[in-house]
Amino acid sequence: NAGVAIGTSRTTLYTAPSATQSVIHALYISNIDGVNDADVTVEVTVDGGTTYRHICKTVPVPADATLIVIDKNSALYLEEGDNLEGGASAAGDAVMTVNYEILNDA
Repeated sequence: NAGVAIGTSRTTLYTAPSATQSVIHALYISNIDGVNDADVTVEVTVDGGTTYRHICKTVPVPADATLIVIDKNSALYLEEGDNLEGGASAAGDAVMTVNYEILNDA
């Protein structure tokens, strides 16, 4: 598992290690602000960070709520070097938690 606070600039949550693939089993974004909603974006960067693939884009997360972006029914596979990244409309409002498994690519 990994977790990180996300703000208004893109933040890398997880990078698939060299010579492996990774399976993202679950991804949650919680709005920890008790008053304000936050819009969140999650994307995968591939090709050395030059290509972006949105998983969700500017999805509203109400105050004190959690958005399930990926669950066990919609696993996401990452190739070596791919990044899972996210951002929010307000700094300090959202935290992202990911559950992943590393597969040996050898």
